[in-house]
Amino acid sequence: MNDAVVKGVDHVSLLVKSTEQSVEFYQSILGLELLERPSLGFPGAWLSLGENQTLHLLELPNPYGSIKRPEHGGRDQHFALSVSGIAVFKQRLDCKGIVYTESRSGRKALFFKDLDSNVIELFEI
Repeated sequence: MNDAVVKGVDHVSLLVKSTEQSVEFYQSILGLELLERPSLGFPGAWLSLGENQTLHLLELPNPYGSIKRPEHGGRDQHFALSVSGIAVFKQRLDCKGIVYTESRSGRKALFFKDLDSNVIELFEI
């Protein structure tokens, strides 16, 4: 009998240099809502990803900052968000001058990096 099962993703944590700038980035590009965050002894923010899932921004030194990253986000560590209306997100990225690459699998998906080179995939469902 198996009493332990994975029920889903609760949150994704990303290291950022500036909480304030990163919150603005995620709100302006993805429209994420800022949530209350307990005092954890370092700066950061929590943003809603919907369905009781959150994005945790951690303002801490990045030990991976000097690692060379792949140009295409699909070949890098990333997290993926399902979206509707991917064309709207493309327009937001274009308006902000944010470079993205489209999925090489033929899916309606794109990859882009945030201010700290964290990769996000958006795919249309």
